Amino acid sequence: MEQPASGQGHDEALTRLAPTTPGRAILLESGRQALTLIARWCRTQHIELAVLPSYHCDTMALPFWLEGMRVHFVEVGADLQFDPPALGTALDDADEPALVVWSRVGAIAPDTALTTVLRRAREGGHLVVDDATHAVLDDLLPDSLSTTRAPAVRPLPACDFRVASLRKLVAVTDGALLWAREGITPESPATRSGVDEELSAARSTLLTRSAALEARTPVPVSASMADLPAAPPRLADDYLAQLARSEELFDRATTPVPISHGARSQLDIFDLPRQARRRRRANRALTRELGDAPLEVLNAGRACFPLIGSAAARAIEDALARHGIFSPQSWPRPAYLPDSQGWPADVVSIDCGPTTSTEKVRQIAAIITAAL
Repeated sequence: MEQPASGQGHDEALTRLAPTTPGRAILLESGRQALTLIARWCRTQHIELAVLPSYHCDTMALPFWLEGMRVHFVEVGADLQFDPPALGTALDDADEPALVVWSRVGAIAPDTALTTVLRRAREGGHLVVDDATHAVLDDLLPDSLSTTRAPAVRPLPACDFRVASLRKLVAVTDGALLWAREGITPESPATRSGVDEELSAARSTLLTRSAALEARTPVPVSASMADLPAAPPRLADDYLAQLARSEELFDRATTPVPISHGARSQLDIFDLPRQARRRRRANRALTRELGDAPLEVLNAGRACFPLIGSAAARAIEDALARHGIFSPQSWPRPAYLPDSQGWPADVVSIDCGPTTSTEKVRQIAAIITAAL
């Protein structure tokens, strides 16, 4: 892997997070900035069409629109990833090379059918982006779902770009991976500005408030839920206000710039494989606690926040919020999505991660079960 230019990344973090395939990797401030550099490169190559999954965060689409590209949305299946036949049809109908943004929501591994379609897309002259935001930690570990006695890291479809927003799974103020295969050279990021430093400061405060919510002393869970405390209003309100402020700054910080010095230093300290193992344990623990509840953990055993599939998803999310537990993934249906395309409204993400105690996992499971 080509080494990054000075100041653009941290070799140790890049060695762990980037593919081993020849290419160039840098660390930027945010995932949307990484997509912006991809969109700008596409513009220089006269690639005008981006194909995205219909179930997506709206920040996935915005960078392409801002660079004048057309965006076509393709239906997703029950695993929240591209429906393979629908993606194949969309690419067959495209009369020009397209950029396919494949999102591994919940670190869910692609099935054989999707892998085949993505391989054929590249063979047909299209480009593929692996959005590994939810899978970047899971990729560091052997496949926990393998049936072999000595599991190996599962193979992934070859891609032309890989992006991953690190702040979703790692307690850093900012940071995102952008990797481009050999032969593709996105433009260099700009110099950090005042809004970028303001963003880092706001995110630092947010992480402090998040830790305060997480550190509240748990209490025994009773069958009646009477002992489960509501979140102190001031603590929860302060957290939500700071979250809104941070997201506002991310919306303003659209110019691609390097990751902050503080976040680079944090990545140097963190044992990322250990964090991945702890996330997998937390995910498995919650799955066990939910037992025979009438719901499905869509990404059981993955090093990502659990994704729950249930018709009571909104009631679950509201019940958790009353106790100061807020969903790390909140994707409301975008107003621009065509009415003809479905949207999985029965999915809720659970804030259950590497620092979540066993008792807290039991509380979360009790709240979820009571909301059904």
